[in-house]
Amino acid sequence: MPETPPELAVGDRLVVSDDEDPLHVVTIRSDDHLFVTTYRETADGPVRLALQVDITTGATAIDPRSFDRAFWTLVVRGTPQPQAGLREALAAVRDPSIEVVPMRRELRIAEGTP
Repeated sequence: MPETPPELAVGDRLVVSDDEDPLHVVTIRSDDHLFVTTYRETADGPVRLALQVDITTGATAIDPRSFDRAFWTLVVRGTPQPQAGLREALAAVRDPSIEVVPMRRELRIAEGTP
């Protein structure tokens, strides 16, 4: 997941993608300690993934309605799991951490902080 500068004010947004990125990535500070990051193929295309991060705890939550299973490959503990569902992949790891790798269209799930 992209690093978000702590000086971003509530309601402000940061576009963290460029012409070489396969996805348009936007992070919005939605609350004092909450950030929402969305991944789209284009600026106005469908959302392929939306994450919420609590900067006080480091906890990351995926909006399951936004997870495009056909678009992303789930990688659990370093092994691609093309048939796994999101809940199944998250349940397979105790205290899961999530890393988004847009260039590879991967959602990597591991134990602890990546």
